[in-house]
Amino acid sequence: MWKRILCAALCVALCCLCSGCSGYKSGKTFTYPLSQNVTSLDPQTASGSGAEMVIDSLFEGLCRIDQEGNVIPGAAKKWEANEDDTQFTFFLRSNAQWSDGTPLTAQDFVFGITRALSSSTGTAAEELMMIQNAAAFSRGEADASALGVTAQDEHTLVIRLEESNPDFPALTAQAPYMPCNQAYFEACSGHYGLSSEYLITNGPFTFGSIYAWQTDSGKRSITVTRSDTYRGDRKVKPASITFLIDYDDSWDTDPVQALVKGEADILPVTESPAADAKEQGCGILELDDAVTGLLLNPQCEKLENTTLRSLFFKTLDRAALLAQRLDTQEAPGIMPACVTLDGEPYYGEGAQAYTLQDSDATQGLSSLLSQLKLEQVPSITVICLDDPDSVAVTNCFLSAWNASLGNAFNLERLSYSQFQSRIASGDYEAALYTLRARGTTPYDVLRAFESTASPTLLQSEAYDQGLLSLEFDLASYQELENLLMEQYVFYPIFQDLTYYATNPNTRGIAVSPDQSIDFTDARKR
Repeated sequence: MWKRILCAALCVALCCLCSGCSGYKSGKTFTYPLSQNVTSLDPQTASGSGAEMVIDSLFEGLCRIDQEGNVIPGAAKKWEANEDDTQFTFFLRSNAQWSDGTPLTAQDFVFGITRALSSSTGTAAEELMMIQNAAAFSRGEADASALGVTAQDEHTLVIRLEESNPDFPALTAQAPYMPCNQAYFEACSGHYGLSSEYLITNGPFTFGSIYAWQTDSGKRSITVTRSDTYRGDRKVKPASITFLIDYDDSWDTDPVQALVKGEADILPVTESPAADAKEQGCGILELDDAVTGLLLNPQCEKLENTTLRSLFFKTLDRAALLAQRLDTQEAPGIMPACVTLDGEPYYGEGAQAYTLQDSDATQGLSSLLSQLKLEQVPSITVICLDDPDSVAVTNCFLSAWNASLGNAFNLERLSYSQFQSRIASGDYEAALYTLRARGTTPYDVLRAFESTASPTLLQSEAYDQGLLSLEFDLASYQELENLLMEQYVFYPIFQDLTYYATNPNTRGIAVSPDQSIDFTDARKR
């Protein structure tokens, strides 16, 4: 008897001890800074990484992307595809609700997608153009009834595509595919998504009051709270998340201290600060979602000519560039390691989808300069992050060009926030830039170069048309990738990682290759 009592007591003590050791509790608040201001949270029209980050917490699409890059259920508990992957049927959770208690239905997704394609939104999101008759509808050449989006019943949504695309479910995690309640939208009389007073949500978080979105200069922030009406397959553990738009500049220059002090709970960091953060007890999250290379701005006057841009690629010494970061894998092309095609790696063994070095590239330089009415190759400045690796790689660019192009070229070091601002505004000639997939499909990466995208500024009608008519198979992707290579806008060098560091007193924050941050399992001591 006493042995059983003693055993039970020991078990209780051990449980308490383990609980005390972990000490991470639900119901806490979390803070994350946004790199851009937010003017709208309407998923069908909002733009910018800041708005996308908040929308990911407020709304849930048919599917989600987890931290491993897998497509998992969101508002749809399951889905089915026909034999040739041109039609997908999504089965919604029968108990799903909006934050005001209204049932979430398949018609809400039909209305949301139709709005995103309507000319009245001014967006016509490219990721929706693969839907049957989407392009014709967006141009006003077809009625909404012709769109390949149908509510079969309250909880069954059917989407028909123009071309076969086995990776289509991954795209439904993106903002334009989010639902929109038509009755609520129309009642907002043009204010939908412009303040916390005019938005209902279906995601794990919602607005706790009409004051949750602060827009006063110097105090701008958006606070979302745990939704009592969310009916997904995950339990939401935080009480709230505050997305700060105005925050201390030191968070950018010294992110590790901001985390250690508990001022922020997760911040993007580069490789060197990530190592420092780990030493100081921070958690480190990694995504193999990036390729780092040389980005040229074809919209700046010095680099308008495609042939001139090609010289900046063909005269690079690839071996010397790779030698600057011997611990980093070479990039076969623009597609990061996280990108797959029908479940398989995009690049095969030995792939070389980049501009090859050409020792004869400058033989026609005099003729080209004469044609462009230039005395010499324009001197350009390459912006880069102010860290030793970035500076070393950029100096390799300059060394190769100084030796072969008959002019001197420049380097400009910038802090993380300065660099992001310059890129976002298009205020650069060239950059050592890290291109992130923002998804797990080749289409996600190729979209980064369309005319409406930032930062590539390509503005190529031929490329846009190629993206629009994509058939979503390897041959079609490779054809568009080759067209992009001929534009000489991005020269891939390194397969890279995206790093995030977390507050030492937090657990459970996750990041995904689509650049979303999932706070639903976040706990804190």
